[in-house]
Amino acid sequence: MNNSYLNPKCETRSKRGSGCAVYALRLITKGELVSLWGGTVITKDQLDPDMPRFTERVIQIDEELYLLTSAEKEPNDCFNHSCEPNLGFIGQIGLVAMRDIEAGEELTFDYAMSDGAPYDEFECDCGNPTCRHKVTGNDWAMPQLWKKYDGYFSSYLARRIEQLRK
Repeated sequence: MNNSYLNPKCETRSKRGSGCAVYALRLITKGELVSLWGGTVITKDQLDPDMPRFTERVIQIDEELYLLTSAEKEPNDCFNHSCEPNLGFIGQIGLVAMRDIEAGEELTFDYAMSDGAPYDEFECDCGNPTCRHKVTGNDWAMPQLWKKYDGYFSSYLARRIEQLRK
């Protein structure tokens, strides 16, 4: 049983380098709900980087709060990072299409939209001309991303950004 929702227009597939990815089966229109994560809310102190599939199972949802998905892999654990994503956040646990997405496209989001702490940092090789080459827990603070992802940051990061804009 999945604790998360994945739009039936999507499916997961194996992907070299990342293990798995989520792809569109049919056209997904801008603003359409693609995913809602489910799981257990844990605090920063409860994070265990040594747990199996740590970076697949944990997503930051608020200041020092994280969502931990099921121990069994769910389709929603397969969303990969891209510096040119086609998905953005709605609230803290939802992903929506930022533009129309054609069948066959991989569905991605920029981890800067949700990560405000250094729990999942890595070298990026998304291959896009705008690639940052390193994804960090501080990327959300880049003003160029504020404009690019306006309206698509996780709620708590949107609040942080609003405070910095004052």
